[in-house]
Amino acid sequence: MGSISGPPAGPGSSRVSPMIQNCSARWKKWCSRSSRGGVMDLHAQKQAFLQLVSPSLPNEWEVEEVMEALAGVSEDRRRILLSHVPTIWPISHTLCLSYLAQGAMEERSCPPELMPEWVRQILSSYEHGGLRGAREFMADIEANFLDPLRGRACIDLEEVRGRMVPYLRGVSGLPLDLIADGRNSLWTDTRTIFVPGQLHLFADRADNLLFFRFLIVLQWGFIAAGTYRIRPRRGDFALVAERYGVTAEGGGISDYLACFPDPQRAGEALLLFESGNVARDLGRELPGLFRSVRPLWLRLLDRYRGRGGTGRQWLLDRLQEVVSMAESPGGRDDSGKRPGGGQARLAGFAEFHDALSGRCREEDRELLRLLLGVPDFTAAAKRLEQAREEDRELFISLLAGILPKNPSGESDGEKGGTGGKEADSITLPQGRATGEREEAVGLSLLAEVELPPELAAVKGRIETDLGEVPVSYIQSAAGLAGPGRTLAGAAGKDDQRLAVDSSFVYDEWDFRRAGYRKDWCAVIERELPSQRTGFVPLTLQKYRGLIIRMRRQFEMLRTTYRFARRRRYGDDIDFDAMVDAIGDRQAGLAPTDRLFIRLMRDQRDIATLFLVDMSNSTEGWIGQLIKEALVLLCEVMEVTGDRYGVYGFSGMRRSRCDLYHVKHLDEAHGDDVRRRIGAIGPREYTRMGPPVRHLTRRLLETDARMRLLIILTDGKPEDYDGYADSYAIEDTRKALIEARGSGIHAFCVTVDQKAHEYLAHMFGQGNYIFVNRIESLPLRMAEFYRSLTS
Repeated sequence: MGSISGPPAGPGSSRVSPMIQNCSARWKKWCSRSSRGGVMDLHAQKQAFLQLVSPSLPNEWEVEEVMEALAGVSEDRRRILLSHVPTIWPISHTLCLSYLAQGAMEERSCPPELMPEWVRQILSSYEHGGLRGAREFMADIEANFLDPLRGRACIDLEEVRGRMVPYLRGVSGLPLDLIADGRNSLWTDTRTIFVPGQLHLFADRADNLLFFRFLIVLQWGFIAAGTYRIRPRRGDFALVAERYGVTAEGGGISDYLACFPDPQRAGEALLLFESGNVARDLGRELPGLFRSVRPLWLRLLDRYRGRGGTGRQWLLDRLQEVVSMAESPGGRDDSGKRPGGGQARLAGFAEFHDALSGRCREEDRELLRLLLGVPDFTAAAKRLEQAREEDRELFISLLAGILPKNPSGESDGEKGGTGGKEADSITLPQGRATGEREEAVGLSLLAEVELPPELAAVKGRIETDLGEVPVSYIQSAAGLAGPGRTLAGAAGKDDQRLAVDSSFVYDEWDFRRAGYRKDWCAVIERELPSQRTGFVPLTLQKYRGLIIRMRRQFEMLRTTYRFARRRRYGDDIDFDAMVDAIGDRQAGLAPTDRLFIRLMRDQRDIATLFLVDMSNSTEGWIGQLIKEALVLLCEVMEVTGDRYGVYGFSGMRRSRCDLYHVKHLDEAHGDDVRRRIGAIGPREYTRMGPPVRHLTRRLLETDARMRLLIILTDGKPEDYDGYADSYAIEDTRKALIEARGSGIHAFCVTVDQKAHEYLAHMFGQGNYIFVNRIESLPLRMAEFYRSLTS
């Protein structure tokens, strides 16, 4: 069977040849003259066929048998089938008659837009397997044609993720991520959108790609509209508690949904309840996307119409309103999106939920879950709380960075004079104050201080989430800015440190002022979740021969045996020392007693930490190469007997430098470690200095005689908050100099071809290697590891 060179041609496509168009015209002419009540006269149909194959004269009985089969299909189907006769007949008469007979039987299976491709594959099967092969291909159209075609049109997340993630982040303005869901479901926790690994709803790949983009945008729409942040009123809880005879507890949306008989179904109903207004808002933001996807959405709904009862039709009408609302300027008040502002957000939802539950069966909900997703409001609540805490910490640290310092701790009255007008406008009052005064001062502070773009963005997220910036956030920032800056009184010394929920805070080198930024970065150790994948077994199988060669190389690095000369006692006489001693004696000098050779058995005492780059730039073949290299290194490190650990690093901004544990120094290399290696994947940015300093600290805590730090990366360090170019390179270089000053050997394995120009500056000459092919890894790794450990 041949391959498809492009999307299947549809009716009227420019890919249809003029000969087939002429054939269709002639066939329409015969049909208009000879049809009787919708069923064509067999004699007229036969004459039309003979005219198409003229001057050939086929067997009368074969033609009549095929014409009887064609008489039972629709006029459009007959026209399409016969339009391909001039293409097939010159190749094989028998094949053409078999094609017409089989095509008449497969009217429902093969849609008209796929007929040209089916004919092309029939001819390809005939060329490769003769008439028998072609008939076997036509006999099972579902298995031999439609299923493989769906596979070609199928959208695989791994193939399109590199394009979809930047698109999603671009339209949303949020650092959202896309991950394949193990349950093959569509849902979100408000920071990650989980999608099925594959999508093949339509025969055309471009349609599937467009629909896939729309589904993830719709999930972002629920996030942006605040569906997962709805705060039900007391009256909402009282209504559902009375309606279903339950006791309402808590105050969040997940607690509210728990009052319904089936919380999961209630969550799905809430998405449908919100979907029309979400689509209306998205339609204003992305009108082109909605115009393009509307025919696909309606076509998908049409597949379900006519089947099932009135409940399914009611659900289809509600789903059709999703694309209809996108073109409508009306809808609920936008205040419903603001937490605390949408007092009528859940008005009428209980009745809507009961209507959906009473009318739709379980099988009717499949389409609902396919299009709107399977919500998990509990997971979303946990992730929102985590994001809320991250925004709080980031807001405090950023605001503290722009507030004026008062290092002496003196109050304004103690300075003996009034300051300038600008200083007065943002200087906070001392002493205790009432809550009203604190709030007024905090709000005026935000109004008068010019906020950088990053701080303004964080402030916007907090206001969207909580309605306003809490005054406690401003108090904490004022305290962090310096002693005596809090609204409620003097701040302690600890308030000057970075307000992060972490035990590991590090300085950062600023080469522009030739000094450190004190307590500037926070390293947060995280556990990389164990993930069952076939990556490690497949890699071990793929590079089996390579691993054998690497093991042989590294076996030579185990416990070493060497001869130590000029010893006072040993296993044999050192003849060189003996000759020197005789010479000294003849010269009248006192001969040495170091006359023996001793066989020394040196035990290796080495600790190695691997630091793996998990930034977003490692997506694709680069990340694949780094992970494969790590798998091979872990396998052969077991041969040497040296202690080693593996950590990944990524993060965003100085307040969240994430360090992911893959393997501790003294942890056994087992299935858990292999699963964590399989879970390594691209995340966010590459702030390299803090993790280097943190692992330097870890290595200094070991009692090893030799300590190594090996970094696997794809390129230069970079982060979101200005940590880039010379600043990032100089800070990383300073961190590596600090490591070497502590007796730690730092080395880099890179896959960046352009890295030579800055790696030599960062790591020093001879302290890095470039690997662009996994096959070159064994010799290079063995060489540098031997040079480092010998």
